[in-house]
Amino acid sequence: MTEDGFVEARGGNVIPRLFAVALMATGPVVYAADDGSTLGIVLTAVLLPLGIAVWRAVTRAARRLLRLDEVGLPATAVVLSVEPISEDPTVRVRLLIKGPDVPEFVVEHDTRYDPRLKPGNELVAVVDPDDHRDFELDC
Repeated sequence: MTEDGFVEARGGNVIPRLFAVALMATGPVVYAADDGSTLGIVLTAVLLPLGIAVWRAVTRAARRLLRLDEVGLPATAVVLSVEPISEDPTVRVRLLIKGPDVPEFVVEHDTRYDPRLKPGNELVAVVDPDDHRDFELDC
């Protein structure tokens, strides 16, 4: 999930939630299995908040997608530039987003490379009317 911009996948978020539960449970399980070891206490102190943070991030992403589905405005995103930013397939995309009910704005976002992300290409977008930086591309 991203803070704004591209949404990599929709779904039930089962795997990220299971990961969050595994993080939250690791410390207490080690603590119980090792009869109150210091390692269990340390793992609980570190992994429990991390698991809660992952769970909350997944929940926020789902809430964001539902909001875009309910109130999102149709728009067009024109790819202005694409530049690689690392050795893996991550690129920085600069987009001009506009629509009938959406004022024009330019945004940069880091995402995985997609062949449709070429300068000049137009993509279908949905934009949150209250926060134009929150958008989703049909990509």
